[in-house]
Amino acid sequence: MTLIYILFFLVFAVFATVVLLFLLFVADVMIYRHDLPTSRRATRALVAAVKKYKSEARNFYDLGCAHGALALRVKKAMPKLNVYAIDKNSVRIFFAKLRNKFLWRGAHFKRKDIFEEDLSETDVVYTYLWYDLMPILEKKCQKELKRRAVVITNTSHFQDWQPAEKIVTCPQVFKTPDFETLFVYVKG
Repeated sequence: MTLIYILFFLVFAVFATVVLLFLLFVADVMIYRHDLPTSRRATRALVAAVKKYKSEARNFYDLGCAHGALALRVKKAMPKLNVYAIDKNSVRIFFAKLRNKFLWRGAHFKRKDIFEEDLSETDVVYTYLWYDLMPILEKKCQKELKRRAVVITNTSHFQDWQPAEKIVTCPQVFKTPDFETLFVYVKG
């Protein structure tokens, strides 16, 4: 009879944990709402751009990684690349680390303000941020990135830095002209 109680307790504990994680995820989405997921189509274009512009890249940074989907897809597509993903939201980093362990990808997730991260050893930076953050990020990248480093932005772009290429991944699906358009910048 005790075995049945133990089994019941374990099933209940697993169920309660799953429900709690789900509620935490939903709360995060409802409270912060600034999760801009990158589509698989845009991810394929991103990987192709990395191979085209920086095939010898060793370090890839996903700034504002949210729940880590993009970072994990890049790591799967380019397993030799060191993938670092940063977000200041603890809940999102928790879920990203959980997915990383579950999928055995080996990406590195860090809870930190992206503007406090040192980018001097970075080969490729990717970001899908709101427009109001782009001028700050542009200055940071111009100041910190080494020569020939690549920055790829999704939808929002830099004001003063001219892109080497503009990759339209989702033509005319939405009224927003640059939706899921990748802007590829190479630091001179």
